[in-house]
Amino acid sequence: MKTIRVLIWIIMCVCLILTFMPYLDIFNAPVMIAGLPMPLALTLGCNLILTLCVIALYPLYFKPFMKALKNKPISEEKYNG
Repeated sequence: MKTIRVLIWIIMCVCLILTFMPYLDIFNAPVMIAGLPMPLALTLGCNLILTLCVIALYPLYFKPFMKALKNKPISEEKYNG
């Protein structure tokens, strides 16, 4: 389970770095990929992968968190200031 989390986080970091590359004139060639300019195609592809990673991370992090909150709810303490 932990290796899946680490792998997803590494994929997310690589995609975030790749989306920034056209600003540094890397992957910024006047080439068309599937009818789109290369920087736009790269950014759209990385955004698709990032969206899938976020959907995959939801059950790995937030569902266990909700189960823990059901077992021990957070109680508010009153401040008597």
